[in-house]
Amino acid sequence: METILHTVLQEKEALMAERGSVLYRVSPEDSIGEAVRLMNEANVGCVLVMEGEQLVGIFSERDVMRLFTENEPGLTDRPVRDRMTSKPITVPPSLSVEKALLECTDRRVRHLPVVEEGQLLGLLSIGDLVRFVVKDKEGVISELMDYIHGP
Repeated sequence: METILHTVLQEKEALMAERGSVLYRVSPEDSIGEAVRLMNEANVGCVLVMEGEQLVGIFSERDVMRLFTENEPGLTDRPVRDRMTSKPITVPPSLSVEKALLECTDRRVRHLPVVEEGQLLGLLSIGDLVRFVVKDKEGVISELMDYIHGP
């Protein structure tokens, strides 16, 4: 049976609540330097770029790396809007974990905002998805071992 992302998102929210983690956001007008500082301080690979409650972009480590190829003075003072990934790939909560992993692989992204009817529900990384798959497979293996060897 395929697991949908809504289930993974619920598990991640519970884990985040224990750790006190949050979704990290910036506005399109915040400076690139502010976004990079936030990512570094929070030890995260991306920040969501939000206008109010509307997701308008994502600013990731890949975007930061692209900055190193440009030798523009004052680049870190420019707004995130100038270098964010506009129109990020989003997925619905009804998508299966397996299809989400394929989406990450095929599109070469590591972060998937989960959006339903224009509302951001959360953010899943490829690590979140892999962790869920491994946990699920360990459960199946345990059940099979119990079946083979008896309780």
